[in-house]
Amino acid sequence: MIRQPGSDDSTPTPEELRARVEGTREELGMEVEEAAGKTADVKEQAQAKAAELKETAQVKGAELKAQAQVKGAELKGQAQVKGAELKGQAQTRAAGAKAQAQVKAAEVLERTPQPVREKAYQVGESARTNVKPLIGFGLAVLAVCVIVSRAGRR
Repeated sequence: MIRQPGSDDSTPTPEELRARVEGTREELGMEVEEAAGKTADVKEQAQAKAAELKETAQVKGAELKAQAQVKGAELKGQAQVKGAELKGQAQTRAAGAKAQAQVKAAEVLERTPQPVREKAYQVGESARTNVKPLIGFGLAVLAVCVIVSRAGRR
C-alpha cells in the first residue's frame, strides 16, 4: 500500500499524538473523578444506612424494654395475688385445724373422769411452780437411761 500525501491514512504527527494523549488523559481523569464521586456516595450512603439502622435498633430496644417492664409488673401483680390467695388458704386451713383440735380436746375432757382431771390440774400447777425439782427428776431419768443403754452394749 502506498501512502499518498493528504490522505486520511497518513501517519499522525507528534503534535497530533500529544494532543490525542492529552485528550485521553483528560477523559481518564474525568472518569476517575466520577468513580471517586460514586465511591464517596456509596460510603456516605452506607454511613447513613448504618445510622438509620442504629436509630431503629435503639427505638426497638426501648420498646422491648418497656414491654418487659410492663410484663414484669403484670407478673409481679399476679404473684402478689397468688401469694395472698395462698396465705388466705393457709389461714383458713390453720383455723380449721385449730377448731378440730379444740373439739377433740373438749371430747377428751368430757370423757376424762373428774378425779383424773383434778389430779392432772394439780400436777400441772405443781410443775409450773416447782420447775427445779422437775428438771432434776428429768436429768436423773436421763442419766439412768444412758447408764442402762451403755450396760446393754457391753
